[in-house]
Amino acid sequence: MLLNGIHLLPDASGAVVWPARQLLAASDPVGLTEGRDALALAAESVRRLSALARQRRPRDIVWLGRPLTHWAASLPQREQRQLDHLQQAHHVHWVEDSLSLAALTFRASPGPATVKGGEVVGQPQPLARCDGAVWPAFVIDGRRLALPAFGPAARGTEVMTPAFLSAFRRPFQALMLVRGKVVTRPRARLEPPP
Repeated sequence: MLLNGIHLLPDASGAVVWPARQLLAASDPVGLTEGRDALALAAESVRRLSALARQRRPRDIVWLGRPLTHWAASLPQREQRQLDHLQQAHHVHWVEDSLSLAALTFRASPGPATVKGGEVVGQPQPLARCDGAVWPAFVIDGRRLALPAFGPAARGTEVMTPAFLSAFRRPFQALMLVRGKVVTRPRARLEPPP
């Protein structure tokens, strides 16, 4: 994927990798979930993020949304240790608003349409409908990239709804996460919700 001239790699986990900066970014899958479900999702996110960090070996990790540290005291001991290790071994950016790095701005939610440069956003988390199935997806238009929820959950907003399309006025592509593979479809091939 090319965003504002920056080469980014989509990962089947829902994270995006910026190889030149040794950076990976992911979007919080917990969102507005509360109680035990939120804690379970947070623990799963810590495990998945730890595994991905071992595999990709980033210098920086950008987490878009509520920080996983919000649940630190309530996490099981194993996940607490993994979260501590992540923060010691990597420069972790917990982004609840925005963070600018070189030619990209990482935001929890999209900024104004007049923003210059490239923007990576954690909300709305895209779901793309194609051939009757709905998949988590990356959506990119060359100026803005929306990340799916990190992990296997199909949570988010369908891309062909007004709520999503208002953030993407330019032609875009959806890179859908289909059974462990990344499948690219242009906007014209996507289906609206029933």
